Amino acid sequence: MNKRLLLVVIGAAALSLSACGKQEEPAKEAAAPAEQPSMVDKATDAAKEAGDAAADKATEAAAVASDAASAAMEKTEEMADAAIMQAEDWIDQVMSYLEEGKTELAAGVMEKLRAVKDSLPENIQAEIDKLEAMF
Repeated sequence: MNKRLLLVVIGAAALSLSACGKQEEPAKEAAAPAEQPSMVDKATDAAKEAGDAAADKATEAAAVASDAASAAMEKTEEMADAAIMQAEDWIDQVMSYLEEGKTELAAGVMEKLRAVKDSLPENIQAEIDKLEAMF
């Protein structure tokens, strides 16, 4: 029986020694976990989004400013046209008054024309100069 026990112990020792040499490594993860964006990446993305938003707002503001400028330009043109029409009416009045011999009335209207003369186109300024020469 001693032989049998000795053989069992030697067999068990041989088995345990052979198992010691091979240790199984834990299985590597099948797929690497998705990388989390770093703080720099997050900051870069946030800055890009802020830049895009700012660009959009700037484009909107430019469009509004352009519309406002166009409206102001139209209003200015309307006012200039109205001033020209008024000056032409005054010129006609002065000529009428002069033809009728009403020089005092003509002189009163001429004062109005002199006040706005510099803001009028050159051709109307020339007409005003001709009327002034008639006095």
